[in-house]
Amino acid sequence: MFARRLTQIARTYLIPAVFAAACLYFIFHLITGERGFLAHLAISKELDTAQAMLSELQEEQRALERDVALLRDTPVDLDMLEERARIELGYVRQDEMIIVYDGDE
Repeated sequence: MFARRLTQIARTYLIPAVFAAACLYFIFHLITGERGFLAHLAISKELDTAQAMLSELQEEQRALERDVALLRDTPVDLDMLEERARIELGYVRQDEMIIVYDGDE
C-alpha cells in the first residue's frame, strides 16, 4: 500500500520536478553562462570601446598621413618645415618672445 502510494506520488510529481529543474538549469546558464546574456553585454561594451578607440586612431593616422604628404612633396612646404624645426629643435625667431608658464601655481 505504501509502495503503491509512493509510486503514484513519484509519477505525479517527479517528472514535472525533473523537467522544472532542467529548465531552471538551462535558464540560469542562458543568463550567466560563458556565452550567456551577461557575457554578450560585456562583449558588446568592449566592442564599443574598441570601435571608439579605432576611430580615434584612424583620425590620428589621417592627420599623420596628411603631415607626411606635406613633407614628401617635391617642393618642400616651408610652413611644415618651420613647424617641425620649432617642435623638434626648439627653434624660435629673433623677433619672438618666449613666455615660460609653470602650471603648478
